[in-house]
Amino acid sequence: MKLFVVEPISDYLRNKLETKFELTTDIKEALVAIIRNKEINKEILDSAKNLKLIAVYGTGYNMIDIDYAKKLGIKVFNTPGLNKNAVSELTIALMLDISRNIIKSLDVKELGSNKLLGFELKNKTCGFIGLGNISINTAKILHYGFAMNVLGYNRHKKNISYIKEVDLDYLLKNSDYIVIGLALNDETANFINIDLFNKMEKKPYLINPSRGLIVNNDDLLYALKNKLIKGYASDVYYPEPIDDNNPILKENVIILPHIGAQTKEANDLVSDAIFDNLIRFINNEELNNLI
Repeated sequence: MKLFVVEPISDYLRNKLETKFELTTDIKEALVAIIRNKEINKEILDSAKNLKLIAVYGTGYNMIDIDYAKKLGIKVFNTPGLNKNAVSELTIALMLDISRNIIKSLDVKELGSNKLLGFELKNKTCGFIGLGNISINTAKILHYGFAMNVLGYNRHKKNISYIKEVDLDYLLKNSDYIVIGLALNDETANFINIDLFNKMEKKPYLINPSRGLIVNNDDLLYALKNKLIKGYASDVYYPEPIDDNNPILKENVIILPHIGAQTKEANDLVSDAIFDNLIRFINNEELNNLI
């Protein structure tokens, strides 16, 4: 059975796959595809005449035309929740980095420079827009590990003891840090826009470990230039990778190349989940986490 792989996967998974499958870089001849960030649109799906299954190397699947895949009888599954600790730790690293000017300090020689005066997380308020697995896990670490107050906005109540669930306007008005925890879909594209920036009374740091398209780029640049927020720290951008000449890079930002889930531990968990589901597929058994 031929399996399409063109994006980076762990050596651990690649070695496991090679014991059962023939790997190919041509999706047209593959029965199964492993997708990480690559766009799988209608045109690609039409060309992949043999394709029966798409495995998502992670949680997000907005890059796949799910409805059209289903129409063609192609099954899709993801591996949710397995990288939550990795993304949580990176989210907190972004918060610490931009708060303490860590990257900026690398180019400063003056000891104890006032130019690098930062902020502590302790006793600050962090608001989470979207309370999925990653947000809940991150909030727990921030509350118990950094003594932060945690606010949360979510469509459905989660009733988490360490999160005060509030409406969106309250969260925007009262947060020192705002973490985006939304999945990308038609409703959340450009969700963070100038209307929301104007409601951020405490001029917070905005942290984005989710998807770049959730934040309107033009409005973000305006917000940074006009000091509506103190800074923006993100693991993502739209489109990816960010162009080196993008004017936003001249502002107080950190833009990482989508490495939130890139830990050995998370990769091993995702790899095992994908491999086990592929074996289920071979054996005509029910698949886990079908979308």
